[in-house]
Amino acid sequence: RRNAEIKDYLTIEELLAEVAETVSCNGNILINVGPTKDGIIAPVFEERLRQLGSWLKVNGEAIYGTRPWKVQNDTVTPGVWYTAHANGRDVYAIVLTWPKRNELLLGNVSLTEGARVVMLGYEYELKCQRVERGIVITFPQLTPDLLPCKWAWVLKFEGMA
Repeated sequence: RRNAEIKDYLTIEELLAEVAETVSCNGNILINVGPTKDGIIAPVFEERLRQLGSWLKVNGEAIYGTRPWKVQNDTVTPGVWYTAHANGRDVYAIVLTWPKRNELLLGNVSLTEGARVVMLGYEYELKCQRVERGIVITFPQLTPDLLPCKWAWVLKFEGMA
């Protein structure tokens, strides 16, 4: 596609949304990147693959070896996709948009006694509170660019069952 423009390609945010939705629905994703006739990978593809690799370095445990959870996406907040660890106790929420006021409302999660919430790539446990419509998770009081990953964030609910 010699005459393709940058707008013709997925952004990293769109690519991560595709990955999250596909894995949450028990699918596999194929990212078809082929070299040019000269054996070169186009810079836009290289950039996307490097971005995806850096995101997976932090958040890969929410993707690799996971299975679908009882629900695929959140019913209250759009742009949140769920996967489950093979151990049956841990659940991941892949959050595609940083929440306004650093608070995320999730309608499909009910925490059990002793469960905890962490953000992959962030060293501290997150505060959560039960509300009528689900739970509210308080994100770190910092800008997302200070975290080790950008574009999407993963919450890990440890000890859900």
